[in-house]
Amino acid sequence: MIADNYLQLRTELETALAGLLKLSSDMRRDSATLDTLHGLLTDIREPLLFVVVGEVKAGKSSLLNALFGQEFARVDVRPATDRVYIFRYGAEEKSVEVSPQLTERYLPISFLRDFNVVDTPGTNTMVAEHQTITESFIPRADLVLFVFSVVNPWSQSAWDLLNFVQKKWLKNIVFVLQQADLREASEIEIIHRHLQDTAMQKLAFTPPIFPVSARKALLARTTGLDKERLWKESHFGPLEDQINHMVTESGLHILKLQSTARTAGVILNEVAEEIRGCFDTILRDEKQLSRVEEFLQARKDQTLRQVAGFLRGVEQACRECTKQGTRMLGEKLSFWRTWRLVWSRAQWQQEFQTEVEAKLRQTVQPQVENAVQLLETDLRGLWPQLQDTFEARFDSGGQNRMSKTMPDFARQRRDLLQSIQLTLVERIAGKGVEEQLARMFRETAAWLRLPAGVAAAGGIVTVLVAMSSAAVADVTGVLAASAAIIGTIVAFTQRKRILAAYEREMETKRLELIHAIEEQMNHAIDLFYKEISVAFEPLAAFCTAERKRYEPLMQKAKKLKETFGDLAARLGPGE
Repeated sequence: MIADNYLQLRTELETALAGLLKLSSDMRRDSATLDTLHGLLTDIREPLLFVVVGEVKAGKSSLLNALFGQEFARVDVRPATDRVYIFRYGAEEKSVEVSPQLTERYLPISFLRDFNVVDTPGTNTMVAEHQTITESFIPRADLVLFVFSVVNPWSQSAWDLLNFVQKKWLKNIVFVLQQADLREASEIEIIHRHLQDTAMQKLAFTPPIFPVSARKALLARTTGLDKERLWKESHFGPLEDQINHMVTESGLHILKLQSTARTAGVILNEVAEEIRGCFDTILRDEKQLSRVEEFLQARKDQTLRQVAGFLRGVEQACRECTKQGTRMLGEKLSFWRTWRLVWSRAQWQQEFQTEVEAKLRQTVQPQVENAVQLLETDLRGLWPQLQDTFEARFDSGGQNRMSKTMPDFARQRRDLLQSIQLTLVERIAGKGVEEQLARMFRETAAWLRLPAGVAAAGGIVTVLVAMSSAAVADVTGVLAASAAIIGTIVAFTQRKRILAAYEREMETKRLELIHAIEEQMNHAIDLFYKEISVAFEPLAAFCTAERKRYEPLMQKAKKLKETFGDLAARLGPGE
């Protein structure tokens, strides 16, 4: 097929342009750029224009049929004075009379998608209008085939027509000596030299001249019999090579492909640079987000480490309350009150514990509020640092995608205090200490009942016996005194145990309370930093989405650059 190289290049360039148009559309380029690309696609899709000129019966139609391998231009059926025909592609066969001298023929033949063919009447029968039309086509033609018949190659009409055409439009002309199979080789050689000499005289240069047999070339392409011999005898191969060379190397359309490739390359560079810039912005924002995350994590770790310091006052208040409670309990457990546990099941310990709890709440509550205030102050100090980070590390686009709403510190403080308040009520009001005291009081009473009973009984017996027998009274007195002494020792021992047990229980309560408050504060810190992180989530999500968008676009731009670079090398530098 003729112009194969050109058509292959054009197809590849069309595909690359379509890819560039899609890429530009994806990048939301301005309408002017998209219109330019649409225009480039339309321009290069314009079919090649072939014009065939020659005398009547010179074999023009046969030549066209042989070139395209299909009999679409009828041979010897049109009158000599017929009009100019332009063959174009159409889904349905039809004719459109453009003027009395010009007819457009639309045929559903695939090669007409790539070639518009102008078949002219014979130069020896053309009227002035035909000549004008012919002259208007030749300057735009990618190839002009001047057909001479070996039967009558000496006609003057073709040369007369060439005189009307400006010399600058003659560079795409090829002389075809048709029906070469009707002459001997020696005769063809003479005719060939005659055309060369005449062309040099009249045109000042000699176009390429090819003696061919269109009849044999068409048979070679349309029949399966002796194809190689027919093709060789037709001498059509050199003519096709010349046409391919002219169209691919120096034709107007190849210049258009070169120009299109250069223009598309400029646009591609602009689009690729824009994509690269957008992707660099994404990378920069992702890097800054990573740094901010590291900063927030370090700042959070620092805040968590400071919680122990915030709670130091609370812990000190708890210790002080434990000391005060121990002193109060020691005062409550005087010698005689300890002995009274034998006979009395007084519930003063419940009142005592209630008093201790109230004292503990009164002492701890201000320290809790102070700890929460210290935490709030620390967290408030973080916000200006983040604001400075927003402005220093992110451009306006990144800043607009981040929440700049300051956290509601007052609400967070209220929530934390409320949570800790519930923890205080739960931990301080526990029944552990009260139950432990009651159990130990019962144990003390049990331990004191025997010596107290012995001492009391001994005392009574001693009084009674003293009236009758002094010796017996002495014995019972000693026994009673011994029981009293033992009871006193037990009382003091149990008192000491009760105080020690109280201190242990209060220490356990203190540790539980501090641990519970620490957990509440840690939880509040987690919530705060999570809320801060939420401010960056829109930008992080945007970066993720944009990366997914631009990574394929970068790959497309890279492949298009490779494609256009290869096409530019194959198309040549152009003019």
